[in-house]
Amino acid sequence: MTSDQIQVGDSILELEEKIGVKSNFFRNLLNEDDWSFIIKLHALFEAACTHLLLFHFKEPQLAKTISRLELSNKTTGKIAFLSELELLGTEERRLISALSELRNKLVHDVRNSEFSLEKMVLNFDSNTIKNFAISYSPFETFIRKFPYDETLKLGYDDEMLKYAAVDNMITRAKQTPKLHIWVGAKHVLNNMIDMYSYSDYKNWIKSEDLLNDTNA
Repeated sequence: MTSDQIQVGDSILELEEKIGVKSNFFRNLLNEDDWSFIIKLHALFEAACTHLLLFHFKEPQLAKTISRLELSNKTTGKIAFLSELELLGTEERRLISALSELRNKLVHDVRNSEFSLEKMVLNFDSNTIKNFAISYSPFETFIRKFPYDETLKLGYDDEMLKYAAVDNMITRAKQTPKLHIWVGAKHVLNNMIDMYSYSDYKNWIKSEDLLNDTNA
């Protein structure tokens, strides 16, 4: 599948403008070779996480410091900060961590430029392909947690649960590993975009609390 067959939506286009990359940068990653796809997708998440943190803290002076933080360090990285701020969920962090691990294996040796995702997954044993499939399908993982509850009238119906089944994710990961990663990444980016308004809400609550403390 090429980028010309896919639309990403206005939100991701707006995010690309915010972080300073060309329009449809994310969509066009599907046209890249696998090595470039992983390196550039990771760089996109680096920029997106940095921008969201700077937006939340509203301190331009922190730009250099935040940009130098590792992306996926679980205690001092960008995703650790976003986790503590409740701006990035468990499934989203898992995808970014998996992407960072794969990127780090590829980036330091130019000979890896011939890297193939399809060849990689062919060599996976059953546990490894399962972990790969789940790590890069955050939305489907979320769906599986919430089967439909007749009493509460909440949750996902059988059709959605079937779509999100682990076996289906494994099949997609085996057949089109690049698309599998890309679809998962799209979900994470869209969730991050939603967090801008949540960040505004959290900062508003903080301001209200400070004002109330001052007037007390």
